[in-house]
Amino acid sequence: MRKTILFISIFYFIFSCSGVEKKAKENVKRTVPRDYKAELNQYFSTNYLSVVKPVIKDVKIDSIAWIHKFYNNIDHSTIWITDSIQLSEAGIRLIDQLSNAKNYGLDTRWYKTNTLIALKKGLDTIQLKDKKYATASELEVLLTYYFMQHGKHLNYGVLGSITNLTEMSRKKFNLNLPDYLNDASKSDSIIEKLLDLQPKHVEYRNLQKGLEKFLENTSSLSTDNVNVQVFRKDSLKTIKQAKKALVLHQYLTDEQNDSLYFNALTKFQTEHGLKPDSLIGKNTAIALSVSPYEYYKKIVTNLERWRWRDDWSSSDYIYVNIPRYKMQLYKNGKQSREHKVVVGSFKNQTPEIIDTLEYIIAYPYWNVPRKISVKEILGKVQKDSTYLIRNNYEVFDYSRKTIEPNSVNWNEINNNNFKYFIRQKGGNSNALGLVKFIFPNKRAIYFHDTPSKRYFKREYRAYSHGCVRVDKALDLADYLLKSDNNKYTIDNVYEQIKKKKQKSITLNTKLPVYIYYTTASADNLGNITFYNDIYKKDKTLINTSTELAINSN
Repeated sequence: MRKTILFISIFYFIFSCSGVEKKAKENVKRTVPRDYKAELNQYFSTNYLSVVKPVIKDVKIDSIAWIHKFYNNIDHSTIWITDSIQLSEAGIRLIDQLSNAKNYGLDTRWYKTNTLIALKKGLDTIQLKDKKYATASELEVLLTYYFMQHGKHLNYGVLGSITNLTEMSRKKFNLNLPDYLNDASKSDSIIEKLLDLQPKHVEYRNLQKGLEKFLENTSSLSTDNVNVQVFRKDSLKTIKQAKKALVLHQYLTDEQNDSLYFNALTKFQTEHGLKPDSLIGKNTAIALSVSPYEYYKKIVTNLERWRWRDDWSSSDYIYVNIPRYKMQLYKNGKQSREHKVVVGSFKNQTPEIIDTLEYIIAYPYWNVPRKISVKEILGKVQKDSTYLIRNNYEVFDYSRKTIEPNSVNWNEINNNNFKYFIRQKGGNSNALGLVKFIFPNKRAIYFHDTPSKRYFKREYRAYSHGCVRVDKALDLADYLLKSDNNKYTIDNVYEQIKKKKQKSITLNTKLPVYIYYTTASADNLGNITFYNDIYKKDKTLINTSTELAINSN
């Protein structure tokens, strides 16, 4: 009997424990959390074609092929949504980046941040699973689209075509943004990767830093302006106007303080590429009359220009900024010297060029272009028959046979029957001076010396027929020959000048030449200097980009 009771007790205990263990396992199964991210990815994959449409909410997707390529590569999973179906930190930072696109010279109207913010709020409040997943899917695709669109804008610029804005070829857009985003999404620095798409030019980086500083120091991008007249007309009235303008541009806080006024005016002139003489001449009056918003747009246009340009091909190069009237020479990435220059007039504009300096010509002849011969020299000869001989010009026919200038009845010559070549002999009176620097290009633009030294002292220096006149050109030749370790020296150049013979000196190393049009630049501290838009190119670019922004809104 005791054995029977013992057996029943053991049997009951074993089965009771088994039941408890079974119930415990069932409880564990019931408390395992649902994998919402897996459910979202399944929803996104299943509904992908209905989510990715040409228009999502109010956003037109103009690069849908990129969207498809990106999500095909990651099996239609999501990258901007967390496991708890909330917007990720990277997504929040991207919206913030797009909202502050003006810091990078980009119009926020290109990015519908209000739509993104509304979707994020919906994601935070929606309870119904399918609706929440649908909202998350739309937000996911829009963030991917804007990452790539913003990335292209930062890297390549916003304009589709620049042919009406510059003669310079635009850099090629070789970025594979779907693959780039895929790689960036695997890191913890997705926004840093986005910003790294910006040009590597130190000029661009400094100017972008300068734009942020400009926006921090400018209380509002006011479109108001103060029309400042030239000092000579009414000095007291001009000073009063100038003080108001300096207050508007935040160079001055007290209009009545004369000592601060002169300091503020001098600083303004320095930062606007003007002679810091504390006098309000024509160019200073024009600069003071511009609104803060116009100066902001000037920065924006120049950031856009830098995005069109390839990075420097070498750490040794020559850079000419046309509106600045300066040539800068760089050695190992650092500026080694600087020369004033005179550039083309408004009618004879110096074009933007990328080329290489190949040789120097000592004691050059000037082969006068036919256009200049007909439009300028012919009229002078018709008024003064001795003009050609007095200025050392030679005349040739089309077979290059020399013609005695006085043997031609110039009064009977016009554009239709002008069949001559005119060349000016070398020397101090030669229009090219004593040396010129050749970088072969289709526009026949080059650097050269000039007998007209007085122009280098002027604030406005756009007077040439298109070529670039260089101050202290013989010093430049000396520097280039030494840097090139050339067998010829500046003494050889002076020897040719003394002999009155033209000589071409080939450089061992071809030096890159960049002639750009840039109306705002900054130093490494972000201090911006503005330059006069001498060819009126800013307005065209501003109008084009503004129209694009309005149409995208």
